[in-house]
Amino acid sequence: MAQPSILVLEDDEIIRSLMVDVLEEFGAHVTSFPSADEGMIFLERDDEQVDLIVSDIQMPGLLNGYDLSRVVAHRWPTVAVLLTSGNSAMASQLSSRVRFLPKPWSTEHLLECVQSALTQQGSPMHR
Repeated sequence: MAQPSILVLEDDEIIRSLMVDVLEEFGAHVTSFPSADEGMIFLERDDEQVDLIVSDIQMPGLLNGYDLSRVVAHRWPTVAVLLTSGNSAMASQLSSRVRFLPKPWSTEHLLECVQSALTQQGSPMHR
């Protein structure tokens, strides 16, 4: 099976680095940025298919993770979205297509959510 392509958007450099390391160790091709704005630029200009976006909800810039998930659902409906936040109340605002990962998360829980999102989307990640 092809290596899944994951876009990680997280403004906290330590959390972003940890996510990238964990996801690459489990076989994904990972691209990351510190904002949803930069993620949107990447999506608009890159010809490479992204299978999953993992994004913090609250980030600096014009777009937050919630806004980005709405744009992705409209423009790239085959791309799975996993949003994360320390504010669990935000989960109630998400569409049924968007998965939610509460902070703080363990690497095991991150991988479970990512694998579930990719499997539902049709691109399972293998160890």
